[in-house]
Amino acid sequence: MKKIMTIVAVLLIVAAAQAQTLQSFFDKYGKDERFEYVSVGKGMMNMANVFGSNAKNNNEMMSKMRSIKILSLNADATSPLMKTVVNDIEQVVSKGNFETAVEARDKGEQVHIYYRLSGKDDADMLILTKEKGEFSLIWINGKMTKEEMMHTFSNNGKMSNIVGDFNKEDRVTS
Repeated sequence: MKKIMTIVAVLLIVAAAQAQTLQSFFDKYGKDERFEYVSVGKGMMNMANVFGSNAKNNNEMMSKMRSIKILSLNADATSPLMKTVVNDIEQVVSKGNFETAVEARDKGEQVHIYYRLSGKDDADMLILTKEKGEFSLIWINGKMTKEEMMHTFSNNGKMSNIVGDFNKEDRVTS
């Protein structure tokens, strides 16, 4: 019985180690010179909040965000690197309990916005854009509810400033 429990524990550890997380995705590709990488932490967002002239609601939302990370790659869509990156992020999204907020496609550009809640007020939002020669991923993490996260990027029910103004009727699934 102990052997079986040990084998099961080892298999679970190996499976967990192989499953790529969002943080490990950014760690892996953020250090690669072929990518552009930006990370904005809580301290810098607080400074922007102090010096910015945003409305009160925007300042409140900014204060709830912990970090924003951006990763971009300019490469041919058929290159092995681009295919690997797209495959890796698709695995992270599918295994990371993300829900789809928006999927849009327009003239060769695809935009996917995903979110997930980890606990009561811990949220992640991913904004993934793919074009013929470019891949960009924005990861926003904060201590907010699903409604607050969605409100941060909406304007009267429309997703704005990210993918243009796509309202519910304009959303196209890929």
